[in-house]
Amino acid sequence: MKSSLIIFLWIALMTVGCGSKPPEKKPDAINIAFQGWIGYSPFYLGRDLGFFKDEGIELNIVNEQLDSARRDAFIAGMLDAEAGTLDLLVSKRGQGALIVSVMEIDYSFGADGIVAMDNIQTLADLKGKKVVLSKNDVSDMFLSYLFHEQGLSRDDVAVIAKRPDEVAAAFVNGEGDAAVTWEPELSAAAKRPGSRVFLTSKDQPGFIVDTLNVRQDLAVRNPDLVRRLMRGWFRSMRYAKEHPVEAARLTAKYYGITQAEYQNQIAGLKWVDYKEQNTPANFAKWRDVLNLIVSIKSGQAGSSSQINAVEVINPTLLQKLYENIR
Repeated sequence: MKSSLIIFLWIALMTVGCGSKPPEKKPDAINIAFQGWIGYSPFYLGRDLGFFKDEGIELNIVNEQLDSARRDAFIAGMLDAEAGTLDLLVSKRGQGALIVSVMEIDYSFGADGIVAMDNIQTLADLKGKKVVLSKNDVSDMFLSYLFHEQGLSRDDVAVIAKRPDEVAAAFVNGEGDAAVTWEPELSAAAKRPGSRVFLTSKDQPGFIVDTLNVRQDLAVRNPDLVRRLMRGWFRSMRYAKEHPVEAARLTAKYYGITQAEYQNQIAGLKWVDYKEQNTPANFAKWRDVLNLIVSIKSGQAGSSSQINAVEVINPTLLQKLYENIR
């Protein structure tokens, strides 16, 4: 049975070019999908303000929570790009989706974390407890990383698997002793009486990295289109930074939160601007994080231990981003 994402993209493809009076210069359509992570909000902002259109792009955004659906759409050739964490890039690449990471979007700095009941004070206290999270997703990887760093065993935790957008509700309803999730789910989960956020990505910065991932064949066949998408992103991100109140007004609705909640939640992440990430040192850090993820995954079922950072990280488009602009 086809996923809802593939059906949506099939309909979008079938309707491209419909109409009796075609425009003089049709924009290039790009289908991009991502989860409900607050750090991706500049994509909505840039689409609504026309920044991507200025680059000659019609940006079709799909809010798809399931990484498996995005993987299948990539393999089917119906998805051009996604915003996602490096661990999910490793998983999809290992499962046959030939995608590459071309730039950083952000890194989590407090907006991912663990909410737990007050009797849980340390990671070791999770032994024998029920933990609600989205399996094979960034929260799963974050918990594995934290346990790996402290020499603890993930086998000691009973995982209650939920969709990413169901984690907070399941925890609030008492289905677990703790929950691992990200904003806006993190704040929603912390509303359970007797609970608190006791550990976040601010305590372990630099591990949860979001990147823009595109089909490998698209990056090779039409690098100019990918660069235009990237330039649209950087313009959108700058607007969000320079006009935070207006950005909150325009994009909070896509996450079902208030403008004040939006501004509070983006404080837990760091958008990575062009100058900061376009350096050899940053490319090395990027590769190191991916290799660490591969190392941790190598001991898990469905290992993607053969993934090579050189194959899946392509900084060359970023390095030439503002050269030869049309």
